[in-house]
Amino acid sequence: MRCSCCQKEMVSNLTIREFFRSVTLRCYHCEQLFKKIEQATACPGCGRSNSPELCSDCRLWQRELGFVLENKSLFHYDEGFREWIESYKFMGDYRLRGAFTTELAHILHNYRKYLICPLPLSTERFEQRGFNQVSGCLELTNISFEHLLRRRELAPQSEKSREERLKMEQPFELRVPSGKIRNQRVLLVDDVYTTGRTLFHGAEILIENGAKTVKSLTFAR
Repeated sequence: MRCSCCQKEMVSNLTIREFFRSVTLRCYHCEQLFKKIEQATACPGCGRSNSPELCSDCRLWQRELGFVLENKSLFHYDEGFREWIESYKFMGDYRLRGAFTTELAHILHNYRKYLICPLPLSTERFEQRGFNQVSGCLELTNISFEHLLRRRELAPQSEKSREERLKMEQPFELRVPSGKIRNQRVLLVDDVYTTGRTLFHGAEILIENGAKTVKSLTFAR
């Protein structure tokens, strides 16, 4: 059996329950890469850990934009997660996309009445990387998702400071007719919640075009 993350051979004694259901099996090293965020004590706006009340950043977003995203994040963005995402997203090791399929599928079942939309890459970035890192992970959950947005050619977020991210111009435009999302609930999915600016841009476009509710899910916070 191979580790779902690094693809190395591993020895694992499966329980009967694990044998008959789809599970993410990681080797000891890869298991240490992912530290789950305790949802019960996370900020109800951005998913920040150990902040059960709306945090100061979310209160600011609420004053400026009139809403918060109700973002959920699966894992802490720490050294372990950074090791995974650098290998997967930036070095292009597509085999790593199955690292946490079980956890991702489990939380997505809470959004069964939502249109699930991964944040898009620009055409230039997609051609350079060869894949959308978010879509790659979503595909393995066997839960349907749709590309509702298109991204314009702007400098990558990874190259921007926090201040530059917050001042970033609107990078998205609607990819589908507005009737597709009118009065619909939409879940935006991205890899990492940093300042939230990119997700809020996506939410603004959707709300302006008639979406009833927009929430978000990120792999890490």
